[in-house]
Amino acid sequence: MKKKAVVFPAAGIGDALLMMIASARLLELGYEVTTLHPALLQLQEWFPKQKFSTAPPLEQFATFFSSCDLIIVENDNSTKVRSLVQLREEKKIEHLAILYPTYEPHKHAPLNPLDKVFNPKLPMAANIAEATAKLLLLSSTSKDNNILPPADLLYRRHMKRIIFHPTSSALKKNWTREKYFIVADKLQKKGFEPIFAVSSHERPKWLESEKRGFPFPNFESLDLLARFVYESGFVIGNDSLLGHLASNLHIPTLIIADNAQRMLLWQPDWLQGRVITPPRWIPNCKGLRWRERYWQKWISPRQVLAAFDQLSRAL
Repeated sequence: MKKKAVVFPAAGIGDALLMMIASARLLELGYEVTTLHPALLQLQEWFPKQKFSTAPPLEQFATFFSSCDLIIVENDNSTKVRSLVQLREEKKIEHLAILYPTYEPHKHAPLNPLDKVFNPKLPMAANIAEATAKLLLLSSTSKDNNILPPADLLYRRHMKRIIFHPTSSALKKNWTREKYFIVADKLQKKGFEPIFAVSSHERPKWLESEKRGFPFPNFESLDLLARFVYESGFVIGNDSLLGHLASNLHIPTLIIADNAQRMLLWQPDWLQGRVITPPRWIPNCKGLRWRERYWQKWISPRQVLAAFDQLSRAL
């Protein structure tokens, strides 16, 4: 009988793609693997050998997880993680490994021998690959999550198409709207094809994209978005899902982000692109926090255009 494993990513879709690194290694070793994330159900065609499901209600955790030979969970400081830790402490589940992108002793539960704390100087993909190899006692690491584009698609078919993704899960991580439009306009005049892509609930706030002459498609599923990304030339945007998805599909990315130190951990790392962050010399000491609060002011459209030029010439 096959051993049974569950991989439980954090809520973000980027996190789900990253944790598929663990799912892929488990599948290679012959485990019966279930990855718990609702968005991945829309990418079933991209992961034909994997099994996806939604998580059970909290009150069913003990029953659901007690039959697992291995549970790998990405910590996101959520109720689900706290519930699993409690079940482990009560010895109602075994073989629970918690992966901590960051760990604070005063905030998190005491570490178990199976738990892994990430190196903040390495990207998430590399950390997950290393943690999985250690857990499974493997001699080599791999960042491959075995994503497989559908056969009817052509890689970077539209080489001049640039997807702009100007939103993210947190407003404070978003670069300035007007600056995005400036960059898109400049690149359009150079012969590129900028398009703007946001989630369905964000569309009303970005209708101006269409008024300014930039295509503004509505992607009704993650599958349709992934298909569009795979056939595009580049992605420019904030630290968000789209950067990780593009990197996973080996589409060159330019990420505009708020914090250089944080991006050491969170930068897309399948295909490494470019990351722009505000200069370190901007004061960020307690009481001022200028770099943290006003970081968008310190990154200009000219810098982004120069970085994109370097990215495109390097290919």
